[in-house]
Amino acid sequence: MSTNAEKEQISQKLQQQYNIYQENIAELENQLSSVSMQINEHVIVENTLNGIPAEEKKNRKCFKMIGGVLVNKTVDEVLNILKEEVATLTEQRAKAEAELTKNRKELEKWKTSNHIKIIRGNQPV
Repeated sequence: MSTNAEKEQISQKLQQQYNIYQENIAELENQLSSVSMQINEHVIVENTLNGIPAEEKKNRKCFKMIGGVLVNKTVDEVLNILKEEVATLTEQRAKAEAELTKNRKELEKWKTSNHIKIIRGNQPV
């Protein structure tokens, strides 16, 4: 039969595992939010630059921040860079969404297998 000390150790171990799951999920949610905001910003810039008439785009200067350095480019060069970056960010977002879904399923499986019920403020969640 388990003593109170053993039960307390098991309880603490389960709490630590739960906290790790929650931290991982929160980190992935933050990453997903950040990538989504970057995509939105890139799309806004892309739409703005696409609104410039073609004859004005040819030799028009455009500045792009690359690695903390402001670089002088043409509008067409920046548009190509933006398209590539949006594609890369979209892939990152898809991976983050998949990882987040996977972690949430793992947490639910862990809660079920360990018979865990989350209680906040004396009310089960």
